Amino acid sequence: MVSEAADSVDSAHERAFGGDAGTASPPDGGSTAEAAVGPGQHDRVELDPTGREEPDPVAALAGSVGELAEQVRAHHVRAQARERVIDQLHAEVERLRVGEQGLLLRPIVTDLQRLRAELLHQARTLSPQLDRQQAASLLESFALSVELTLERCGSVPIRPLAGAPFSVREHRAVKLVEAASPEEDGTIAAVVADGYLETSTDRVTVPARVHVRRWTPLEESPPVETADPNRSEQSEQQESDADV
Repeated sequence: MVSEAADSVDSAHERAFGGDAGTASPPDGGSTAEAAVGPGQHDRVELDPTGREEPDPVAALAGSVGELAEQVRAHHVRAQARERVIDQLHAEVERLRVGEQGLLLRPIVTDLQRLRAELLHQARTLSPQLDRQQAASLLESFALSVELTLERCGSVPIRPLAGAPFSVREHRAVKLVEAASPEEDGTIAAVVADGYLETSTDRVTVPARVHVRRWTPLEESPPVETADPNRSEQSEQQESDADV
């Protein structure tokens, strides 16, 4: 009976471990996992309660640091590429700006070159018998050439007339003169220099410098009392009656 019971236990143990019971169980009575790992490997491999190998924290940290370093290097590469693009765009903008300025200033430069040539020609061919009126006409012709150049730039002169009302927006008073009548108060007496108006914005860029009339009323003097002859005679008559 005892031998039959032992045989039944051995056969059940063999079915449970899928092999010979004597070879499946470790000789020292340890667990099946320790037997599967083998001797000398208990310090290198750790198993969680479910029987799976636990990840190495040092290896996981090294992998995270490596991924972070790779992302930083990629970021630096993209930043350098953006900087190169920005530098190229800045250089292109500078070239376009220089070209645009050249196109805008070319008519002005041409007019100034022509004006310089005319001034030099007049200086070489100026007659010694030139009187004051002829010199004034010559200078006015040069001023007209400059005025045409300014019109190309969108700036026209403001020429106020003597007797016109003073405007704070267009004029600047540099001197006040006495007005002859109240009607002349706040009017322009003389023009010192013309002003300039920007045609694109209708804004006065340089106000005209003018002299402005100012009316100052005379101070009223107090009335002077005059002697009334009739009143003096009446006073003398009253005094004589009082004496009587």
